[in-house]
Amino acid sequence: MGAEIMLLEAAGITCSYDGPDVLRDVTLRVQPGEFVAVAGPNGSGKSTLLRAFSRVLRPRLGNALLDGRDLYGLSSAETARSVAVVPQQSVTDFAFTCREVVTMGRSPHLKPFRGESEEDHSVVRRAMERTGTWELRDRILPELSGGERQRVLVARAFAQAPRVLLLDEATAHLDLLYQVRILRMIDDLRNEKKTSIVASFHDLNLAARHADRVIILSNGRVAAAGTPEEVIVESTLREIFGNVLRVHPHPVSDRPMVILDS
Repeated sequence: MGAEIMLLEAAGITCSYDGPDVLRDVTLRVQPGEFVAVAGPNGSGKSTLLRAFSRVLRPRLGNALLDGRDLYGLSSAETARSVAVVPQQSVTDFAFTCREVVTMGRSPHLKPFRGESEEDHSVVRRAMERTGTWELRDRILPELSGGERQRVLVARAFAQAPRVLLLDEATAHLDLLYQVRILRMIDDLRNEKKTSIVASFHDLNLAARHADRVIILSNGRVAAAGTPEEVIVESTLREIFGNVLRVHPHPVSDRPMVILDS
């Protein structure tokens, strides 16, 4: 497959954590520049799927593929040049400044035995300015709030200039303003760079608004897959979440909008 084509794929993967399978026979293909949202109830396997794509959890069965190649057969450096990950939350006791953390995103692109170039420093600054973290550049990461740390991790991923961006509930700790701002920047990134996005969401409305396709997991399996209009419908949601959700067209975008049934 040519270098200009990005295809991320889960080919019938099954995953477990030294116990019962928590992800079962999941198949998913992600095209260049496509935004795929992964949704579902707690414990449905969303984070596990992202960990399989992140090379954190090797599938017990099936394969996770990048450009048709087994992700777990690639070197860490080769993977890092293509795939960036923003986890649910960061836990670090290391006293790195925010600028140092974001600069780590440039590491896969550096030549051996050479430091960052002026271009690398410019990329880091642009990433921090876009995420509203430049003013935090000299702060120590553990001293920040959860939302501030999350924005720094998003900036690091942007600085990495990935071909695939994996976000595991990456907006969960952000206030509403920064949720909207970060997701708009992610939309810009995929439009500008044809970056493929796979993001897990608890919020079905965020998934419906931003994704090209939505995958809903339930009990570790794919329960529904398709466009937001095909997947986020009351009959499907009732089967997965119970009779507590209703769906109406969004008054501006006309995309599905989910509300609790009063």
